[in-house]
Amino acid sequence: MIRQIALQQLDLSGDGHCAIDSLPIPVVAFHLVPSSPGDWRAHGATFGKVPSKKQTIFGYKLHLLITLEGVILDFDLAPPNATDLSVGAELLEKHTHRTVLADKAYISAKVAARLLRQNDIKLLALHRNNQKKQLPAFLTRPIDRMRQIIETVNGQLEEQFAVARNYAHSLWGLAARLYTKLTAHTLSVYIDRLLGNPDVLQIKALAFPNCRPSKDREMTN
Repeated sequence: MIRQIALQQLDLSGDGHCAIDSLPIPVVAFHLVPSSPGDWRAHGATFGKVPSKKQTIFGYKLHLLITLEGVILDFDLAPPNATDLSVGAELLEKHTHRTVLADKAYISAKVAARLLRQNDIKLLALHRNNQKKQLPAFLTRPIDRMRQIIETVNGQLEEQFAVARNYAHSLWGLAARLYTKLTAHTLSVYIDRLLGNPDVLQIKALAFPNCRPSKDREMTN
């Protein structure tokens, strides 16, 4: 509820240009899976590969819809063996009138056409190098910006809010922790906006006032 109120008050949440991506949420260390409680499996936790990190996890993936200013608009928690395309399409179907940039995992002419027709959502996925049809050159800058925003927000969630490190014993405990951390991120952006800070993703200084602002984005340099 608090997160939704902040989003309604935050003008940046009206940005029609967004990015969609996912990050892994392991719930049990790989070597402990055989002896882990059955509650996780009963609620969809399973094994899944994370190509970007070259690892296999047991748990979930957190799918995020983020504005190009770094506001987390929406999210979904899904099994890691579910494709980014299928979960992402379901997430986007709850929205309208947006242009969404994505990586190669979201390539599907059929899904893109359906989202455009039904939701007025333009899903622009990076094309593979061997595809004959490539995205136009004028989209290079927004795509580079998309990558920077995704790296920044995902990095903050993983490093500052520790979303990938949790001690929950059930899906409900995990969900409560994740929602609290996502709410904290949204409130931090909202406070930065109220303070008039030009870069609303300089959120580390809110918790650590003596921290140099440039540290927040070292990961994107």
